[in-house]
Amino acid sequence: MVELAALAEREGPTPLDEAGTAPGDRPFRPDVQGLRAVAVVLVVLFHSGVPLFSGGFVGVDVFFVISGFVITGVLLRERGESGRPSILAFYGRRSRRIIPAATLVIVVTVAASYYFLGIGGGIPTASDGRWAAVFLANFHFIATGTNYLSSTQPPSPLQNFWSLAVEEQFYVVYPALFIVIASAKVLTFRVRMVIGLAMVIGASLAFSIVDTSTNPTGAFFSPLTRAWELALGALIAVSTPWLLKVPARLAAVATWVGLGAICIAAVAYTSQSVYPGSLVIVPVVGSALIIAGGMKAHSVGAEALLRLPPFQWFGAISYSLYLWHWPILIIAAEYAGESTLSVKDNLLWVLVALAFSVVTYRLLENPIRHAQYLRRHGWASVGLGVGLVAVTLGAIAVMSTAEASPLGTHTQAAENRLAKAPPLPLAKVLSSVAASMHIQHLPADLVPSLQQILTNPQKYIGFPAIRTGCSPRPPVSKIPACQFGDRHAKQTMILYGDSHAGMWFQALNRIGKRDHWKLVVIFKFGCTPLGLPIPAPGNKSGDWTACDKFHQFALNPIKRTPASLLIISSASTYPAPNGVEYTPAQWEAATAALLRRVKSPSMRTVVIGSPSAPKFEGPACLSRHMDDVQACSGPPLASYLSFNTAEEKAAQATGVHYVNIIPWFCDKTCSFVIGNQEVYQGRDHVTTGYSYVLQGALAGALGLPVDGPGR
Repeated sequence: MVELAALAEREGPTPLDEAGTAPGDRPFRPDVQGLRAVAVVLVVLFHSGVPLFSGGFVGVDVFFVISGFVITGVLLRERGESGRPSILAFYGRRSRRIIPAATLVIVVTVAASYYFLGIGGGIPTASDGRWAAVFLANFHFIATGTNYLSSTQPPSPLQNFWSLAVEEQFYVVYPALFIVIASAKVLTFRVRMVIGLAMVIGASLAFSIVDTSTNPTGAFFSPLTRAWELALGALIAVSTPWLLKVPARLAAVATWVGLGAICIAAVAYTSQSVYPGSLVIVPVVGSALIIAGGMKAHSVGAEALLRLPPFQWFGAISYSLYLWHWPILIIAAEYAGESTLSVKDNLLWVLVALAFSVVTYRLLENPIRHAQYLRRHGWASVGLGVGLVAVTLGAIAVMSTAEASPLGTHTQAAENRLAKAPPLPLAKVLSSVAASMHIQHLPADLVPSLQQILTNPQKYIGFPAIRTGCSPRPPVSKIPACQFGDRHAKQTMILYGDSHAGMWFQALNRIGKRDHWKLVVIFKFGCTPLGLPIPAPGNKSGDWTACDKFHQFALNPIKRTPASLLIISSASTYPAPNGVEYTPAQWEAATAALLRRVKSPSMRTVVIGSPSAPKFEGPACLSRHMDDVQACSGPPLASYLSFNTAEEKAAQATGVHYVNIIPWFCDKTCSFVIGNQEVYQGRDHVTTGYSYVLQGALAGALGLPVDGPGR
């Protein structure tokens, strides 16, 4: 989850400036090295799946506090020595400390993803690597993590780089803010700094609490929700002269309380916790207490523990260990075809990461960080950083170009021709499905090509364009009047549901234009129309209030619109707010309740079931088995069948027509390739191209002419 041990120089300076202390009142140097060890061990154990440390992700927040403290100490020291911190020296230090190891890990991770996971794993990792290299990984993961389709995919091997990006974004602004405050003439320098940092802390913490409740995935990666953690560390550094007046015994107690707070959070929190929000206060304040108390209480404080050799050793390699452990664990799990490995296997891979970390620390981190020429010449250090970023981007470009050629390409014209082709009758669709069991080699003219669907997966599902406002993002609870098809037609159909409804939009839009139906679209990614409370995309638990409000909003236009046809579709196997998935019986009851609410004598209602692919993730599997397509095939998943059956029972009980679409995809087995179509994006969404193939079958199932009026 977080990077970090990176920013603190091992020999971190005492955070004092010319406001200084009396002779003999020289403060201790808080041992952030040992605290970094605590942070990285918690994160590694959490990622390894050790049950006791279900909240070990709080180690990220410990890192942030340490970073703010150490960097502010550097700026205070420079101000005390020269009267003004050097921005060039500041960024030179950051370049030497952060970029060399990050470059190595990004390049090796992308190469390993291509080698071990095939093109299906390499392409998205290469994309993530580009963002990680320029310290924008957090914004990239906000965009993909808040995308319902992407949030269902395996985690990126480079996802841990989000915290490094947050940190660097903070330090783009912070040194300049420091200098501006130092140049002001009102009050004393320290008072000005305290006021400025307190304002940042208050605003950022408040935003963290609010944003986490409405946009949890975005809040987790946002620099705005995390800025207060770095600012609190900075506040401790600025407050050193006042903290030195705290009695040593009280300081010692504070350090133990702080360490206890971190440990409690690491054990009590879980991946279902609503985080960061207000929960983050516990580990962040705990870290602050350890650092602040460490200025006076070494022999009896928590630092008596943190100064032991094992903590010092782990603290020294913590940055490299943080960078290496996550990609190694993720690639190992995906290579084994699992979402995660056993704790035993993960800990064995952590030993591999530990070996990589020691080598990186000794042969790369330290030699470059302490190189005398680079330390004396700020521009050389900054130039080194810029050059390494360019090397990373160049290496990724070379690997991507070399690996992309086997995937094939197709122009948009191929999909356009498919859209204009005459609709296929159901019998022809079923024969193509039966023949798909005999396809062995990936068709050269596959539509869309694997290159395209792996690079931009959402483009190849037929949702309305984002710019229309009719494909609402997770925080959105209302949409405009989304009218498509023949907008001037007298008869109206409504498409209502989640992404399983939205994926039929393009085919229904064509039917509407051809048969003169107005099409009203009311759908929201990952938000079941059944009215059941669920977590937001990317979360395993918690209430998604925007989804609840959306469907309260949706029922009004459904009831007010004089429609002749209502089409409802929803994905299945949604979890409840407690993280436990709803049962088929609960699904049946909720479906029946919805159908009773929306049913009208003047409107025919149709429920479209869910498709079911095998347990594999389509494009990624095909990229590894281009000469053995059937290796990715398999029977329909039993979970899908049971929920489809539940929906069908609810439809029958309420007098509603139910459409079982499994035969449109599966005969005895479900294949990812039918004809020259890649039929699934991910596991259970229909690609736009295949929805065009199914247009005739869909029209017939809805009681509309397969070939259009008068044919």
